[in-house]
Order: sequence, then C-alpha cells, then structure tokens
Amino acid sequence: MDKSQEKYTDWETIQKRYPDSFVLLENPVFKPRPYLKEGILLYKHKSRKKVIEKEVQQKPHYSTILYTGGIRGDRANEFTFIL
Repeated sequence: MDKSQEKYTDWETIQKRYPDSFVLLENPVFKPRPYLKEGILLYKHKSRKKVIEKEVQQKPHYSTILYTGGIRGDRANEFTFIL
C-alpha cells in the first residue's frame, strides 16, 4: 500500500469516531456530486471557531471543514418537543 494513502480516512469512519464535531480535513476527495469520500484528518473539535483557528495556524494547501452530524450542543436547546 502506498504510504501517502495511509493517512486518508473515509468519511463514514470519521463520522463514527467523532460524532457532533467539526473536522478539518486536508486534501478531501469527493465522489461525483459534492459528496465527501475521504480526507486526511488534521483536527477535530466541538467548536467550529476552534477548528477555524487551527486551519489558520496550519495553513493547509487544500482543505475543508465539515460537521460530522447530529445535534450540536450549542443548538440542542433550540428545539422544543410537543407530545
């Protein structure tokens, strides 16, 4: 296996490992249509601001910041459930 490929992690694995987090991915690979397939995980945090700060510090050549899914803690109390 090519050593450069060892750092790549598929999107589904990232979502499972880091739920409810923002992730900074270097060299993201997209499938047809704008769906993320994989990328090199550089940083993860629950705060989008912290991830953006890390991106500015590291200055990756080609990167993206994505949310892994779920209800963010800062937005959880925005929902009202009526039974």
